[in-house]
Amino acid sequence: MDQPNIPSQKTVPPALASHLAPLARYLERDDVLEICINRPGEVFVEDTVGGWEQIAAPELSYSFLQGFVATVGTFSRQQVNETTPLLSGSLPQGERIQIVCPPAVPAGAVSITIRKPAQRSFSLDDLLGQGMFAEVENAPTALSAEDAALLELHRAKDWRAFLHEAVLAKKNILVSGSTGSGKTTFSKALIPLIPAQERLLTIEDTVELELPQPNVVRMIYSKGGQGEAQVTVRDLLESALRMRPDRIFLQELRDASAFYYLRNVNTGHGGSITTIHAESAALAFEQLALLVKESDAGRDLKRNEIKDMLYQMVDVVVQITKTEAGRRVREVYFDPSRKLAQTS
Repeated sequence: MDQPNIPSQKTVPPALASHLAPLARYLERDDVLEICINRPGEVFVEDTVGGWEQIAAPELSYSFLQGFVATVGTFSRQQVNETTPLLSGSLPQGERIQIVCPPAVPAGAVSITIRKPAQRSFSLDDLLGQGMFAEVENAPTALSAEDAALLELHRAKDWRAFLHEAVLAKKNILVSGSTGSGKTTFSKALIPLIPAQERLLTIEDTVELELPQPNVVRMIYSKGGQGEAQVTVRDLLESALRMRPDRIFLQELRDASAFYYLRNVNTGHGGSITTIHAESAALAFEQLALLVKESDAGRDLKRNEIKDMLYQMVDVVVQITKTEAGRRVREVYFDPSRKLAQTS
């Protein structure tokens, strides 16, 4: 039988209680899972039934959110400022909170993600009775219907339909090409195909990606560590995992952070769209392998092990070339049979 899972209670300091008051109606609801503030004046609430709801909240002004961040920092004994703009902690009733402030987000924005703790704990028998094991499958021995349909579109060279369905299927797409070939332009053309109800997080050194979806957090790092904020791509990727993303976009794979990005993609946050400098789809995998080898975690991995991992994680490679006639897609890599053979 399920039992209440009540977190340890702490006294809520008056200043923190005052700043939590506008969110109390959501914190008190049993059906609410996540409460996210991406910018002043609005809040996104995810519940167990309807998914995300966007709610106007004019009381959440920028100055109010600054005070909120300061009180959470005091409560959790962490400094939050322009040098250390990230905070990960807990609230008095057991909620997890992740905060990202400028300059790691655009000026005038504050990202606050609150994850409520589970209200009940369940036994294995409870989970069995709820149908938890009703759809257990063995390792696949044939292509899924989804991959088979994509393969048909690929063979038919129906590229618009193929890319549209690949985005909807949350395939990881790598756009490859030389400098000035149009990689970012092509990436921007794919992003509007993502369903509007998804929560998207971007990690860029300059804000370039245009996202029409409403539930978006843009995070910014300084190339070469030259900015005031002492945050790296890896720091932002780790923060992103605590911010309830449906997809995480890294602007470009170009250094050892590629390993951590690919690791995040492999933790259930598929559907990424990113770019890399390479002259063909095959060389894109080679370049990725080199970047992984540059990382501390990937240094001791063998090259064939890395490439096997990459073929599992990257589903589609679109190769862009700049010609005298203009920018052209030269190659579209998609080989689900290779991935299947590696896991069978």
